[in-house]
Amino acid sequence: MRNPAAMPKLGIGIVWWPELDPLCRPSEGLVQAIEAEPETFWKPGAASAARYMSPLAAAIRHLPQPKLLHGVGAPFGGPQAQSDAHRATLAADIAALRPAWISDHLSFDRFEPDPGHPVFTGFFLPPAQSASGVAQAAAHIRHRRETTGLPVAFENAVSYLPPAPGEMPDGEFAAAVAQAADCGILLDLHNVLCNERNGRQSVRDFCNSIPLDRVWEIHVAGGAAERGFWLDAHSGLVEPALMDIVAEIVPRLPSLGAITFEIVPECVNAIGLPAIANMLGQLNDIWVTHASASRGNGPLRHRPACLPGIEPAVWRHAVGAAVTGQRIPDLPPDLAAWMAGSEAALALYKSLSQEGRASSLVTATPRTIRLLLRTHGEMPVRALLAKFWHKAGPAYTAAGEGLAFLDYVATADLPTPGLSGETAADRARLEFMAG
Repeated sequence: MRNPAAMPKLGIGIVWWPELDPLCRPSEGLVQAIEAEPETFWKPGAASAARYMSPLAAAIRHLPQPKLLHGVGAPFGGPQAQSDAHRATLAADIAALRPAWISDHLSFDRFEPDPGHPVFTGFFLPPAQSASGVAQAAAHIRHRRETTGLPVAFENAVSYLPPAPGEMPDGEFAAAVAQAADCGILLDLHNVLCNERNGRQSVRDFCNSIPLDRVWEIHVAGGAAERGFWLDAHSGLVEPALMDIVAEIVPRLPSLGAITFEIVPECVNAIGLPAIANMLGQLNDIWVTHASASRGNGPLRHRPACLPGIEPAVWRHAVGAAVTGQRIPDLPPDLAAWMAGSEAALALYKSLSQEGRASSLVTATPRTIRLLLRTHGEMPVRALLAKFWHKAGPAYTAAGEGLAFLDYVATADLPTPGLSGETAADRARLEFMAG
């Protein structure tokens, strides 16, 4: 691991969207680091292209602050390594932006019901917190570090699932991955708070379990209540309870390089830039206290707990199938009983996955969706989407999702005057984006 003293002390960061750009001007003095989620900007390249097209560097070139890259397309908790196209595009963004470190999620977004045929889940899901899960995630992190030549950190997962029988506690799992991979931790404190509120490990126990000298970055965000769960929705300001947690832990983090705020762009206008600016000012006040950080807790011993007889592939198949509406495989009795008791959480994940897919379609096929809603109304369109989701698994990109939907709409029994013209226009747009 990089010497903690050598980690750059950047300050307060923000996950960048155009809506937040006014707050990022150096003259404001609020934001000292710009973080971006590269895959959200990527567009499919031509069929012969070896990588995606990325406008990210051009989009944030005007901002002089140091940059960080936080991946959302190749998480560390799944079975697949990066695709060649993903690796090449990320390398190009790294070369253009020269981030101090990069990060990705300790989650999975694909499973393989049949060998060699991965299914995209459309949403990040928590990995199996077992010894095998530690080894698999650590291998992915080490490979990312070797292929990029940069320090790598993982973000601890949010989980709406109840604890599974025999699994490692959340903090012990994160600590074991960090130590096995010899990497940094992106401590998402809102994720930990969500987990506590949804019946998992407490914030205090989690933070006391991880090696604090490996925490390079903190993420903070606002959440929302839904179906009896507290969601990591990135929909608002940092609440006072979370701000207190940040203030308490920052002086304990000797390697801390940034505290980064996340909010989805569609919520910026409702919250307002002045309110966000005021909150960033509070985070700047807390950042000053990082200078007093001591070494933090040292290495911890971890029991090699795991789901009895359950390997990560079995876990991913069971959870992934439940979320995507596929047949759940035969499971050992303990896991089958746990799945039955987790119906509310699995249904929430299924809804979140579908809402994410619907949002992708609004972006990728706006004319088709607009015509369908105008002609038939919301409920018939939602029924059409439900049939599409049952027939086709989620695609990796919004463009891929859009093209699959346009193919489906062409065969659907929902007569809509003018539909062929709108689908053709959306298809031409997607194919033009692909070069």
